[in-house]
Amino acid sequence: MSISDAMRNIVRDHFVVRVSDGLGDDGMEALRKFLPVIKSVYAAIDYESISQTLTIFKSVAGSAPLSPSEAYHLDEPAELAMHNEGVLTIQVHPSGKLLAWKQEVDLSLISKGAIVYRFSGESGERFWVDGEEASVPTMPGYPLLFAIPSFRDLSEALNHYASHIARPSECSILSDLWRDEGRVMWKPGPESKMQRSLYYYLKCTLRDGHPDIRQENPVDEKNPVDLEVQWAGSNRIALIEVKWLGRSGTLAPPRITKEFTAVRAKEGLAQLADYLDRTRDRAPFKDRRGYLIVFDARRRRVKPETRIVGREDGFHYRDQHIDYQEDLVSRHDMAPPIRCFCEPSLSAGLSPSSMPVSS
Repeated sequence: MSISDAMRNIVRDHFVVRVSDGLGDDGMEALRKFLPVIKSVYAAIDYESISQTLTIFKSVAGSAPLSPSEAYHLDEPAELAMHNEGVLTIQVHPSGKLLAWKQEVDLSLISKGAIVYRFSGESGERFWVDGEEASVPTMPGYPLLFAIPSFRDLSEALNHYASHIARPSECSILSDLWRDEGRVMWKPGPESKMQRSLYYYLKCTLRDGHPDIRQENPVDEKNPVDLEVQWAGSNRIALIEVKWLGRSGTLAPPRITKEFTAVRAKEGLAQLADYLDRTRDRAPFKDRRGYLIVFDARRRRVKPETRIVGREDGFHYRDQHIDYQEDLVSRHDMAPPIRCFCEPSLSAGLSPSSMPVSS
């Protein structure tokens, strides 16, 4: 196939061309009003909070076969955040109001004589016009044509922090949290400074959407979340909870003050789920998402006086992933937990400058 033939095929399959060819002037007028609705839906809910499908449709030549009595009748798109549980089907009513069902529908039931937009995590964005599938153009650097990627930017920043900053303790705050040069054990009470390290990193990294990052922001009158991110002019709110694993202690005298296992991380996820529920009660129109960040410094066969570990004991837990509660990790408003395995320093005390000088 020549380049010109390929370009003709791309143009022919474009959803705008399909609307013009299949539904004529009435279809083009409907599309003109339909596209801003898609934008307004994504202003209310982030695509990452769709765990199954988001379907938006407008009938042009016919009536939708769905029952309005079973739908939520919304006065404004902002109300969608209150009803989103990972799957939504939305009809643009002739009156301009939105009808929403918390279920996926068969496209064959709604796409004839209609314009349909559907997003899923597996297939991305697609259009159906009068029963036939049509393509959606893509833009370099953007996962979707219509979505606002606020949570995506945060997810990428947190994963970069875990692998490039927390893993090697490549940060003056984190490097000062170790009790010993071999990075075997934390100093007592490291969590607040871990939060501060992450706070400064996000302040320097997040750019899009003018994010406002706050520490110890109250979820209610008694429960502060470790970090909260909101974006200017947006209903997005991200709650970040920080936990640490391993041991903390002192060297003078050698003593283990606390020890946290994987149970601590599981408790943190349950705590974060509770914060998300409280946020929904307090601010139902906020599109929220929870992030658990775990600083994992578990080492095997460590005693109070241990200052250096070998590779086998130091990296024993590196690939032992945490088995979280399934009903929590599968929540549409919960991001996959991020475990930062904070590596020990195997070369600690072996540099020539640290060796004792022989007489």
